[in-house]
Amino acid sequence: MRLPSISRMLRRYVYNLKRSSAIQQGVLNLSTFLISLFLLSITTYFFVTEALSSRVDRTLEQRMSRLMEELGGDDWKVGWGNEYPNTPSLYQQLDQSIQGNDFFLVLSQGDLKLDKNKDFRKAGFSTKELKRNGSGHETQYRILVWDRGDVVFIVAINNENDQEILQIVMSAFLLNGLVALILTALLVIYLANRSHKQIRLIEHVLDKAADGELNQRVGPSPKNNDLAHVSSHIDTMLARLETSLAAMTDISANIAHELKTPISRLRHDLDSALDQYEQGHDVEAALNNAYAESGLITETFDALLRIAQIEGGARRANFTELNLQTVIDAVMDIYCEVAEDSGMTLVKDGSLSKAAKSALLVQGDRELMVQMLANLIENSIRYCPERTTISIGCTVKKAIVTLVVADNGQGIPEADRERVFQRLYRVDKSRSDQGGTGLGLSLVKAIIELHNARIGLEDNQPGLRVVMQFQRFVPLN
Repeated sequence: MRLPSISRMLRRYVYNLKRSSAIQQGVLNLSTFLISLFLLSITTYFFVTEALSSRVDRTLEQRMSRLMEELGGDDWKVGWGNEYPNTPSLYQQLDQSIQGNDFFLVLSQGDLKLDKNKDFRKAGFSTKELKRNGSGHETQYRILVWDRGDVVFIVAINNENDQEILQIVMSAFLLNGLVALILTALLVIYLANRSHKQIRLIEHVLDKAADGELNQRVGPSPKNNDLAHVSSHIDTMLARLETSLAAMTDISANIAHELKTPISRLRHDLDSALDQYEQGHDVEAALNNAYAESGLITETFDALLRIAQIEGGARRANFTELNLQTVIDAVMDIYCEVAEDSGMTLVKDGSLSKAAKSALLVQGDRELMVQMLANLIENSIRYCPERTTISIGCTVKKAIVTLVVADNGQGIPEADRERVFQRLYRVDKSRSDQGGTGLGLSLVKAIIELHNARIGLEDNQPGLRVVMQFQRFVPLN
């Protein structure tokens, strides 16, 4: 890689350090690694040093015991003092090697006062740099000194090998740490750079979306990490916003198209009433027609506002423990006679009576649930021929409560079953039906989504079968 490229990359990292969480996380991880490596190095150094010292100290104690046994009682006093002036001193007799450069000494208190023996004046274990055998080279020894009154016993072991072992261990440890540090730094840079690219892509998509380009997408990611999940949610959100915006545009066009005809008819009826009034004719029929048209317009706007209120989630505060059997009974009481007047039959499915009453509990808004069933029944009554049978059934399977409204009428073509939930959509493209607003099933879908339930349209062979699935509510005892 060329130096200018490295320089630009470093400048970019420094520039983004304050704003990029990925780079900040990488720097934090690298700092944590360095601190951990430093503390681990110190711990390893003291642990190895202690282990080597303990091993040497045990050897010194063993050799001191053996030295005391070899001297045997008062043997060390032979040839001592002024009584034997021509006898060599014990220092000269016993200053000899045990193994390699290891040595032992037996010194009198007078010898201990000599400057050359100052390193042996402190009893116990110690580590000293000593010159042995007339050599100018200093050698490191681990020393054990036992003071026995007039005489001092000294055992020393050359522990330079242990120091070399310690240096090798620490050098290997530091080398491994350096390699690990480099690899960790490269990994952190790679991960930070990858996350930074993903974040920049997300920022770009959000900026474009803020400018109104809702068709922008972050796109799927092969990686299963937090940013991939965030990107997926952002794409889902943008897709829903795009769909909502398209639906709003479509709704605006539909409202204009839907209300243009009744408003025109309303104006025509009013003009007719005015002309008839001026001519002295009866205007009651024209005014009744105008009143009916205004009622349809009002009903359309009321339905739109109600759907907006439900989709906003405000009615979720009214949720209570609700038994679907009581909802079905209430709807049956209202619409049985209405169906009979239209030459149809409204019945309760036999499976409903078999289900345990306690098993039909859900969390919901009773008023909205009644309205949902009422809309479905009214649709069947409005669009089905005479002698149609409309049935309501409810079943329970594990944690799912399934509510079904079915009829044996003409049904809905499969191509239109998803679109009928759109606002102001009608299967009858001519919109010749003046009895409905085209919002009944849209309101049903809004109520279903408010209750976190699912709805589907199926072929009843013949007729239509509306299947709604709710989460069963299990009260705490």
